[in-house]
Amino acid sequence: MLVILYQQFAMCERRCRCLANNSSCWPNASVWEAFNETIDGRLLSPEPSAAVCNGKTYDAQACTLAKAQWYNATWRSNQTGAMQNHNWENSSCSISYNSTICNQGSVAVFAVSATLPEHVQTTIRFAASNNLRLVIKSTGHDYLGRSTATGSLLLWLHHMKTMTLIEQYSSCGHPTILNAARIDAGVQWGEVYRWLNEFNLTAIGGAAGSVGVAGGYVQGGGHSPLSRWKGMAADQVLEYDVVTVDGQRQTVSECQNGDLFWALNGGGGGTFAVVLSVVLRTFPSPSIVVATFDVTTPNEARYKSLTEDFIRLVSTVADAGWSGYFNMLDMKLAGVFHVPNGNLTAVNDTLTDFAIKNLDLDFGKTLIFSLQSFYDYFAIILEPSNPTGFNVLLSSRLIRESTVRNSPEKVAEVFAQARGQSSTGSSLLGHIVAGGAVSNISNTNNSINPAWRTALLHMVYSQGWLDTTSEDVQQYLAKQVTHRTEILDQLSTGSQPSCYSNEADPNEVNWQENFYGSQTIYNQLKTIKDKVDPLGLLVCRHCVGSDDWTLDLNCPTTPDPPTTQHPGNSTISNLSVFSTKIEQVLLVSLIISQMFLSTY
Repeated sequence: MLVILYQQFAMCERRCRCLANNSSCWPNASVWEAFNETIDGRLLSPEPSAAVCNGKTYDAQACTLAKAQWYNATWRSNQTGAMQNHNWENSSCSISYNSTICNQGSVAVFAVSATLPEHVQTTIRFAASNNLRLVIKSTGHDYLGRSTATGSLLLWLHHMKTMTLIEQYSSCGHPTILNAARIDAGVQWGEVYRWLNEFNLTAIGGAAGSVGVAGGYVQGGGHSPLSRWKGMAADQVLEYDVVTVDGQRQTVSECQNGDLFWALNGGGGGTFAVVLSVVLRTFPSPSIVVATFDVTTPNEARYKSLTEDFIRLVSTVADAGWSGYFNMLDMKLAGVFHVPNGNLTAVNDTLTDFAIKNLDLDFGKTLIFSLQSFYDYFAIILEPSNPTGFNVLLSSRLIRESTVRNSPEKVAEVFAQARGQSSTGSSLLGHIVAGGAVSNISNTNNSINPAWRTALLHMVYSQGWLDTTSEDVQQYLAKQVTHRTEILDQLSTGSQPSCYSNEADPNEVNWQENFYGSQTIYNQLKTIKDKVDPLGLLVCRHCVGSDDWTLDLNCPTTPDPPTTQHPGNSTISNLSVFSTKIEQVLLVSLIISQMFLSTY
């Protein structure tokens, strides 16, 4: 019956979505009850993560638990209505005060906690037949608000947790690949690393253990602590198992549904199909040499000269296979290097030379040590540093390797201008995750932004604020995030600015080109999108095809736009805003050194 309803719906033109506040089209209670029976009773009513601390939904015991777990990424990913960054839920609920106007905000009204492919298929058909706004979420690691929408139905994949090791994988006539891993949609990277470590294996995945594997991370390209060693996460994809918008389950690989495979591998999640699982290459786990550093300078001039020396060092260590992360904040430069299968003596010698060039500065907190496996590095250094629960906005730029190597003075000057300020809750985070194997395109069949292939650095500017911050100030901070990216654009002379779409400014003006590499690539992705989802059932912020919809993504654009207004969250919640406490943003900065010292 639902298939027939979808087919009838598919014959219609695009129209404004039916939202929960529209009683004339929103399914009534009996319809929802009947639908719930078809999905084994998996229908839920999500709430914002702070709802238990506010208004009519106040629950003292639950509020105490929420406050204790507020910055716990695992707790947040286990909450149906929670996002990892609170601003994408709403601005009317807070653990900082008891609001009498706490409302649903951008949190979906109903959610399906899918555990079987049939749950996904049935939900897609139900959403299509009732013209509902459908959003997809696994863990809520989403810096552009793509996994939530006011008045929507959420397809929650978090509890699809199966992991299978395929000792001999063969497909499309290629040579057999040993030890491929099939990972379900709800599995998170920390779970994968722990599981693969039992086989002395690892995979090219995220630095934050609570990030989902098969969703927007890998579909957006996926940079990794190991990407310079073996390439981007999307470069490792062998196959997807998906459900398309007609409710059909399909295998997607290089030789089956090849266009969709190309689009899913880099074109972004949440827009082409719902991924049930992904098959990835794995690798024997490397040993890791680690070096943490934390240096403070006395004045601006000294900070600039230190930064110049550091940028030259980046080129040197890149040649030696190093990767890492660094944080530029106030007068501080701090971070961590890691070297797969590295030589401890060589790392020590390189950093000693760097310190000798800067003898007037204190490098006493530098620590250099070896770990037996990548999992050890992840568990000791990366996993404890997984900030979440904050209001936060990001913007990013990919910096060409040739620019870093040929113009270190210019790079240092621009980075010093764009760096963060603890007084304003901002930070500039550098990721040495490009170059190396990322630049090797001989074995890739994907739509990853081609700027990754020529970059060396991925730079992210973050801005946070407190729940008590006024909306006017929030709007100002959002504009500052965009402005800081414009500062980084000074390094894009002669080339188009590009960024990582998973960690980008939701207010990016030229997002089609900057996210996806060029208008030509975007048009190719759009052609595939129109083919696999002609009515735009899957639509999300700055996703391929979203430019066919109004700003709230609820109505198709027409020469005479509909006058019906769809209430959304507060203005800043429809932006993308980031964390307040700089020291806890991402994996680097002083936290890493302090955390390491407390561990040993």
